[in-house]
Amino acid sequence: MPGPALVATLGVLTVALDAAVNIAFPAISAAFQVPATSIQWIVLTYMGTLAVALIPAGWLADRVGHARVFRGGLALTGVTHLLCGLAPGWSWLLAARLLQGFGAALVMASAPALVTLTTPPDLRGQALGRVGLAASLGAVVGPLVGGVLVGALGWRVVYLGRLPLVALGLGLCRLLPATGASPVRHRGDADSRPEMTAGRAFDRRTFVIANAAHWLSWVALFAVWLLVPYYLIDRRGFSAALGGLLFTIGPLAQAGAAPLAGRLVDRGAGRWLAPLGLAIEGLGLWLTGQLDDVASPARVAVALGLGGFGSGLFIVANMHYVMAVLSPSRQGVAGGLVVLMRTAGVVVGATVTSAVYAARLSAHAHLGEGGAAAAFTDAFGVAAMIAGASTLLSLVPPRRQTR
Repeated sequence: MPGPALVATLGVLTVALDAAVNIAFPAISAAFQVPATSIQWIVLTYMGTLAVALIPAGWLADRVGHARVFRGGLALTGVTHLLCGLAPGWSWLLAARLLQGFGAALVMASAPALVTLTTPPDLRGQALGRVGLAASLGAVVGPLVGGVLVGALGWRVVYLGRLPLVALGLGLCRLLPATGASPVRHRGDADSRPEMTAGRAFDRRTFVIANAAHWLSWVALFAVWLLVPYYLIDRRGFSAALGGLLFTIGPLAQAGAAPLAGRLVDRGAGRWLAPLGLAIEGLGLWLTGQLDDVASPARVAVALGLGGFGSGLFIVANMHYVMAVLSPSRQGVAGGLVVLMRTAGVVVGATVTSAVYAARLSAHAHLGEGGAAAAFTDAFGVAAMIAGASTLLSLVPPRRQTR
């Protein structure tokens, strides 16, 4: 892997390790006496800032250099890890998370551009698959290691424990060009074509639908991130370590799907891979909602694994399409757009899932302790329907171009 692509992938991994925070939700709730229905603000403050800053960060990277923006974002991320880990109260933690979103936006908007601008077109699917793999590995390692460390050292380790990786990333930034990655021309690049820069060579409707499907896929998938930790630890009584291990099944399957998806995309299979992945994701979400108080670990693994695997197939196919459509001079914006759809989906997903769960919890109050289980099933039923809508969107055929 070329130097810039290696560093960019490491930066994505650093940001993706924020998944460790999810397995610490119960511990953070207890530490600050915050109910489960309010813990979403840890996500919303971070993801909301990230969503707002992504496109401006990409625009900035396209103009002042992707490497400069990447380095600055990684440094800011390190500072905010320290602030979060030392937070004396709930408000401090939320304020630090707000700032952390800016650092993550700078890293995530510039990283895909550093990869695509240094990789030939016929290998970009695999290169972007590695970026997807890094993001998924962060989601795997975060809850797994985080679960062990939270049980031993407390919730603050999910922030402070990432500082060495940030330091390593900053040290490796010397592999980046001094002023950022210049557009490297490869056979197949189309940035010089007027129709590409004017937006006429691609179907605008398909482009919008592809991004809408990406957004909806994350709206649906966030039900796992918000509710499954409580299912595993509070409802089932698993330890933080075992809960973290089971929680990683979905991200691990997503990580395994990313390289496979990259190879298939490079062979021209992206068009059918996107809806297939979304359909598998929806099935996994529905099966997750059917988990009860006696579900075996194997059943939990299948449900979470299907959701993650389907998501991994779709994400790489979608990212390759969006990055390929926009010209090399706009790769920062393209990268920001890809992550924006994910971030906006997480933000809306946190709100929708919390609202649905709270509403159904109230509706099932007459069931006593069983009300939480029924609300869990209902919330995942809604998530599966949203994934189904995303699947239908991805099946809309491209509009035939007329010239």
